[in-house]
Amino acid sequence: MTTEQTDSATWYLRMFSYLLMLCGIFGCITGIVVIYQAFAESAPTEATLSLAMLALGVAAVATSGITLAAGIVGRIASRNPRRLSSLYTVAMAGIVGTVVGLGLCYATGDDLPTSLIFNLFLMGICLVVTNNLRKDADRTSA
Repeated sequence: MTTEQTDSATWYLRMFSYLLMLCGIFGCITGIVVIYQAFAESAPTEATLSLAMLALGVAAVATSGITLAAGIVGRIASRNPRRLSSLYTVAMAGIVGTVVGLGLCYATGDDLPTSLIFNLFLMGICLVVTNNLRKDADRTSA
């Protein structure tokens, strides 16, 4: 890859990292609201919670936290290509966490939430982009 292509790829990684950070922050806030609603809907005299809403809220907060971390690590990796392996690991953790969150929501009888499906899509893109950048960095250094 030429220097111009490398600069362009790191710029796109940086912008994608900002998108991941925004989605992570928004998802965490949404997950916290869903958890609050699960607690607020259960009456003080009842001992039961809306399990489906609680599962969705916990899954949203957990996966959005990983998405936020991927955005932060991606921003660092755009400046320092040696950190691409860290971004690859966080993206893989994001995919695994999202699949577990989707399974948890499905197991509690809730529909598959669009936010988690979108998060899976973003983490998949992050994984593919990071893998391609790692291969290009290995090819140019060899």
